Amino acid sequence: MPPSPCVFTGSSLCVCLCPHLLFLWGVLVHFRLEILEFYSKPEYPWIPLEDGWTVQYRNEQYVNTDLEQLGKDIGPILEKGDTLTLNRVIPLSNIDAPFPAIVFKTQFSAYEIYLDNKLIHDNNTDKVSGIDFLGIGFNFVNLPLDFAGKKLSIKLYITENNTRSDILTPLLGNFDDLYRIVLHSALIPAFTSIFLIVFGIVFLIISLVFYLKSSGISTQVICSVLSTILGFWMLNFYDVADFYVSPSFATFVEFSALYLLAPLLYIFLHILHKRQKNSVVLFLCACSSAFAILFIVLHLLNIVHIHHFQVPYYFMSAIGLVMLIIYVYKDLHYKSKNLSRFILMLGLCTIVTTLLIYEITSALKLFVDYRQASVLSMLVSLGALFFVICQLLNHFIFMTRMFAQRKEYASLTQIAYIDNLTDIPNRVSCDKRLLELADTTSDYCILSLDLNGLKEVNDNSGHPAGDRLLKSFSAALKEVFEGTGEYFRVGGDEFLVLFTSIEKDVLDGMLMTLDAKLLKLDEEDPEANHSVSYGYAYSSEAPEHDTHTVYMLADQRMYEYKRKYYSHLTTR
Repeated sequence: MPPSPCVFTGSSLCVCLCPHLLFLWGVLVHFRLEILEFYSKPEYPWIPLEDGWTVQYRNEQYVNTDLEQLGKDIGPILEKGDTLTLNRVIPLSNIDAPFPAIVFKTQFSAYEIYLDNKLIHDNNTDKVSGIDFLGIGFNFVNLPLDFAGKKLSIKLYITENNTRSDILTPLLGNFDDLYRIVLHSALIPAFTSIFLIVFGIVFLIISLVFYLKSSGISTQVICSVLSTILGFWMLNFYDVADFYVSPSFATFVEFSALYLLAPLLYIFLHILHKRQKNSVVLFLCACSSAFAILFIVLHLLNIVHIHHFQVPYYFMSAIGLVMLIIYVYKDLHYKSKNLSRFILMLGLCTIVTTLLIYEITSALKLFVDYRQASVLSMLVSLGALFFVICQLLNHFIFMTRMFAQRKEYASLTQIAYIDNLTDIPNRVSCDKRLLELADTTSDYCILSLDLNGLKEVNDNSGHPAGDRLLKSFSAALKEVFEGTGEYFRVGGDEFLVLFTSIEKDVLDGMLMTLDAKLLKLDEEDPEANHSVSYGYAYSSEAPEHDTHTVYMLADQRMYEYKRKYYSHLTTR
């Protein structure tokens, strides 16, 4: 008898899914609590160094310059080889901190720090004339304890073309306080990015391990990968990774993840609209994938740094946005009733819209850094979280649909392999088992049984009585041979039992037990004659040792028994 298919129930679904969701939630809550505990009110005063800057650039001097609006004075773009000197004419105030420090953000720059024209720190100045990639990130520089009253100078050496000239305001304070302030300013993006990465990885594992053989798994896999890549992009774009890895590596991961989002968008559109002609989308997916890989490889080979490919990437993204709008229009125009597609498209449109708003804001240079606008720091995070919610809803729909499909498959299997009346395996199951026995070398046994007088019962008492006879006999057959042999209903009144290994005296004893049970059934239901003719044969008795020959031999002995039974009734 073939094994019954695995069927998910509502309770097993919860048991399967809940531990993973609880683990994910626990990790995120722990992370958030650690950050909140780490950040508290600064122990010492801290000062934003906004005023009093004089900037020297290309033999020009700009007095009382706002660093965050520096592009208005010297131009929006700096080129490789440019040197920018920031002199603060106002002496540094005493903050009475045990570990005084300054923090400032650089873009593709080496730097030197001076106090009263005395060099106190430098970073990557040996790489200014080379082709090394320095990246974007925060720099924490410790100051000597006697810093108060001295004038600060920062000298920047630009190492990449098209570097933005606006500079985020440096901060002065205790080292630990500055670390916490910068980290806390990215708290929401940090929480969201970690959530996306953990969520994506967990759901990718769930999809691949538990539902690999299920249809529709590709959608969940792409959603999981998209969430993970988006999380890595946010983790580095919002400078969270700067505290743990070098700015050059963080920036490389940021742009690599960004470039991979475009082909994932095309794949996502293709999977959600498989029944439509997607040749254009597939072509764009292939092109964007090739470009993304090319950009990454060229950077790793140190031929062209990865951030220089933003223009072609934005062009491909713009095409992707147009394709997304086209598919949204098609879904609305043709009134698609695919709920799963609607939910995922809604989530995708939300995250794409938030990214688009951010990119437009960045292109217009309205802010130097997202920290200057709390809405910007939350915008992409909220869009990403909404996308996750849509994935969870789609996952619920997927599980519900899969449960229904497996339940239907179980029903079809029941019909295909189980006799509907007697609830024991049918002829299909028997043929399948006989085919398997054909290759065995063991001395198996086939028992052929045929009910006596089923036709008379049907003719005289009606088919309900005949059905009752078949059910009661099948129950007796199951009770006697359960665990020893495999029993089947192979015809109207024909049954068969297979034994892979059984002694003749044991089988004879079981047949006597069956006869006794049938006699007892006669007493309980005298309307039907509960008797059976049977015969059995071992494979060692058949010259050809094949199941067909053994079955025919058992059938022949069964008919000999039946003839004796009816002849006995005639002479009696």
